[in-house]
Amino acid sequence: MKTQPLVRVVYASRATPECLANLDENIEQILASSISNNRSKDITGLLIAHRGWFLQVLEGPAGEVHELFKHICTDRRHRDAILLGEGPAQVREFGLWSMCARQLSPTDAMILGELDRRPTFEPADFPEHAVMRLLRTVADVHKLTLTQQQGLASA
Repeated sequence: MKTQPLVRVVYASRATPECLANLDENIEQILASSISNNRSKDITGLLIAHRGWFLQVLEGPAGEVHELFKHICTDRRHRDAILLGEGPAQVREFGLWSMCARQLSPTDAMILGELDRRPTFEPADFPEHAVMRLLRTVADVHKLTLTQQQGLASA
């Protein structure tokens, strides 16, 4: 069986009012289904929610990632999906997670400090490199938090 090339897709979409009404629950549902589905398809990624927007990166075999993105575009929890970047990936940048999802909160001070310098949050206007920098920062903060939690649990 021929191995598909590794690709990365980055997109933004607006959360629907119904989704926003129960955002934490919706993120939990997305995370639960994504972890099992993505693991079986060798897809990794990260999803964040902020100011009514979703930002997501998906990495994996080209056919699987493109099929998943098509499916995501029909999901009732969001609308107006905008492809911010797509292309080959030499390595996975979010390979620790079949899917990681976070709603940015006041505890994400480092991340929000950068975002709040802008009068609005319009990810569709961000260049791809800025979105990737944001997603990498969220991943690094999440990884640090998990490491600290594991350290406390083993102490």
